Amino acid sequence: MSFEKLLTAIDVSEILDLKPARIYELCREKRLPFILIGQRQYRFSKTALALWIENGGNQSSEAQSNEN
Repeated sequence: MSFEKLLTAIDVSEILDLKPARIYELCREKRLPFILIGQRQYRFSKTALALWIENGGNQSSEAQSNEN
């Protein structure tokens, strides 16, 4: 089994052309797909981020149905 290298908030901020503080804000609002490591370490899957972008910045319908 192999895993992809996870992105940091800095990496994502460069991809999305946003400030890192905005990336953290989107995570707290659960509007951006992330993986929480510990209590304060956010990491991001390249694949999940690409899908999020393809969906116009919306979580997948499956993720939304799990939240309701």
